[in-house]
Amino acid sequence: MNPLRRLIVPTIILFAIVSAGLFWYTRIEGWSLLDAGYMLVITLFTIGFEEVHSLSDAGRVFTMFLIVGGVGTALYSVGQFGEMIVEGHILGYRRKRRMEKQLQSIKDHYIISGFGRVGHQVLGELVAAKIPCAVVDIKISTADELESKNVPYIVGDPTANGNLDNAGIKRAKGLLACADSDMENVFVTLSARAANPSIYIVARASGKDSAEKLRMAGANRVVAPYFISGKRMAALALKPVASDFLDMVMHGGQLEFSLREIAVPEKSPLAGKTLAESSIRQNSGATILAIRKPDGGFDLQPLAVSKIERSDVLVVIGTQEQLDKFDKMVG
Repeated sequence: MNPLRRLIVPTIILFAIVSAGLFWYTRIEGWSLLDAGYMLVITLFTIGFEEVHSLSDAGRVFTMFLIVGGVGTALYSVGQFGEMIVEGHILGYRRKRRMEKQLQSIKDHYIISGFGRVGHQVLGELVAAKIPCAVVDIKISTADELESKNVPYIVGDPTANGNLDNAGIKRAKGLLACADSDMENVFVTLSARAANPSIYIVARASGKDSAEKLRMAGANRVVAPYFISGKRMAALALKPVASDFLDMVMHGGQLEFSLREIAVPEKSPLAGKTLAESSIRQNSGATILAIRKPDGGFDLQPLAVSKIERSDVLVVIGTQEQLDKFDKMVG
């Protein structure tokens, strides 16, 4: 609710008092409009000047009520306005309205449900890839953190009715359920799947049982951080050189490589050509790592004679600039 609505009632009362004062001084006392207005100002602002003209006994009684009612209402209004400024209600309302407009305009974005340690990492990856996203989290501190990053957000329980809708779940491309609670992730997954049957959902699970429940709830992919971190630690111990190479390729300082999935449209100029004929590496610098066919099968070792067909999904690695060039080649 707009915090300024708290001033509606005292403003109406103050307006009624001013109108009554103007009517009394001009009609009953017979003063000019200027004199009546001057009298109202020095009375309501407690200036202490003497009356413009002599008042009748009834006029003095009316003026006493005018002082008590008008000054009291004015002081109450000023106090309410000052309280809203000190407590940040006005700034918070403007911030909320700006976020609502931003969320209403966003589409084909990813919603991050839960902004803990995993959610922070997910947001960092999406922002680095310049992918539009929104965050739904119950912590009030989320607002201050995301405000500076210009990331749209909703402070509220992701499982509560309306919060996912306000985050644009029906227009979203994907949902990432990152909460620490498996129950919350299951509930959010169910709600998201019901609201948008075509949305792509990746959910966090703490164990195998939870992972199965999340798949049943509608998650396309389920990630168990403890399982992944265990494999990662084992790889660092058993294959340190290979692990260091992957870290250097994916997060190698200034020259950072990334993976991207690029679907081949029907009218792509590359459709029907082999990798050698398309000259992808020569023209863009990107490298094709794998090709997923429309039937779901993978070509994990594409050769120069491997053919690119319509509706293929190409798994490509390269810098951001190289991937952008290749994206334009695909059409």
